[in-house]
Amino acid sequence: MATMGAFRTFLLSYPEILLAALCFLSLAALRLALRCRGSSVPLRWPVVGMLPFVLSNLGHLLDAATAALRDSGCMFVFRGPWLVGGDFLVTCDPAAVHHCLAANFDCYDKGHDFAEMFDVAGNGLLNADAVSWARQRQVVATVFAAPVFRSFVISTVARQTARLLLPFMDHAAAAGRAVELEDVFMRFSLDVSYAVVFAADLDSLTVSAADAPYPPFGQATRIAGEAVMFRHVVPARWWKLLRWLNVGIERRFAEAKAVLDEFVYLEIANRKAKPLPQGEGQGGDLLSMYMAWPRDPAMTDRQRDEFLRDAAVGYMIAAKDLVASALTWLFYMLCTHPHVEDKVLAELESLRANAACCGGKPVVFDCDTLRSATYLHAAVLETLRLHPPAPFEEKEARADDVLPDGTRVTKGTRILFCIYAMGRVEGIWGDDCREYRPERWLSGSGRVRHQPSYKFAAFNCGPRSCLGKDLGLINLKIAAAAIIYNFRVELVDGHVVEPSDSVVLHTKNGLMVKLKRREVA
Repeated sequence: MATMGAFRTFLLSYPEILLAALCFLSLAALRLALRCRGSSVPLRWPVVGMLPFVLSNLGHLLDAATAALRDSGCMFVFRGPWLVGGDFLVTCDPAAVHHCLAANFDCYDKGHDFAEMFDVAGNGLLNADAVSWARQRQVVATVFAAPVFRSFVISTVARQTARLLLPFMDHAAAAGRAVELEDVFMRFSLDVSYAVVFAADLDSLTVSAADAPYPPFGQATRIAGEAVMFRHVVPARWWKLLRWLNVGIERRFAEAKAVLDEFVYLEIANRKAKPLPQGEGQGGDLLSMYMAWPRDPAMTDRQRDEFLRDAAVGYMIAAKDLVASALTWLFYMLCTHPHVEDKVLAELESLRANAACCGGKPVVFDCDTLRSATYLHAAVLETLRLHPPAPFEEKEARADDVLPDGTRVTKGTRILFCIYAMGRVEGIWGDDCREYRPERWLSGSGRVRHQPSYKFAAFNCGPRSCLGKDLGLINLKIAAAAIIYNFRVELVDGHVVEPSDSVVLHTKNGLMVKLKRREVA
């Protein structure tokens, strides 16, 4: 205290020193502003670093980052405030993506910082590194490849589409009222993922339930996504202080995690107390598959429950939010590109003879039939290119390294791969990169073109590539085909749809639409 008092007395005695310091900082800021005028690359201001870039672009950070990457040659270093930290390398360069996520995979981990920011996923596969990651990856790969699990997931998606999604949309179409479609997809995906994990129906999308507040479990996952994004864009010390004080978004995050834990642990306890009967159609749910996995003798009962909890929460966060996001943006693109919708509909009509239907009820296409729907597949991929549900990926360097363009990376450097920007840079996808054009995914013979994962990274790249890619695409196409074939979806006039700042690409204002029943033969 005596030192601070002496320093204050010194400044008051020699005000010209304080004035000189303020002038220096002002001139330095002015020089930076003039030098970088017309550029989207963030300015590094004295003291506060590039924090003003974040604050001034809240609400459209992804588009601002895309513009900055385009002007900086696909890479720039973000500098946080002095003495606070928060520096990281931002890139959308496919060569860097391939180098870090595939070719030099062992040199880059999720890192402790990511695991702490994403602690809602516990010690599951989303956060795991090194030996733990390899062990969990093997479990997940085995479960996802099991025919009984794949069959259970596909049948569950088709069943929930027929019994929940289409009846709700039919009711909304008959009522003639506007519908917030993202909320519908969030509820539908919650019902599907809940049934896949627990072999039970939550039914949040019944006609009566859909008018009620969003289910606590689903709301908790959304709050978690917003909180994790907040932790990414502010210095770590700031959000850790909020967590310690238990205020603001960190308080809501803590409450959301408590809801998730209570919900999942209760289901685990119920399953342990009364296991599902084995038989046809039983035992294929995720929790059954994990509970049947050989137990590590070193695991305590509590550790085993935590392992099951992390697996369930990790799957539901990925399956529910990512599928709902993808469906939302797919139908936004179809609403704003009616010629694409017409082509998808024509393709589905050609496959109509193989669709499952009964007595005038809405048509649901099965998985085998949709394998021939190449244009629908291309429309889905094109949506994911422009609107990847997970808009960025993060890694931390385990050792010093050099990227393909010569950029030096020191141990501990955090690297943010902006997947959202990759689909919007001319040098990666061509001059028409911002256009929605499913044809770019089709060859002259109508087959789907393959694009390397380091260019199209919506499902990650390298050893951490998404194990649920095929099942996720099947989920999307079954639901999307049923909606497109049975209903016309029209965007409400004047409704603005923009991406939100979140770890999952939700919309800021929802997707307000009107539904009209198609007259089908």
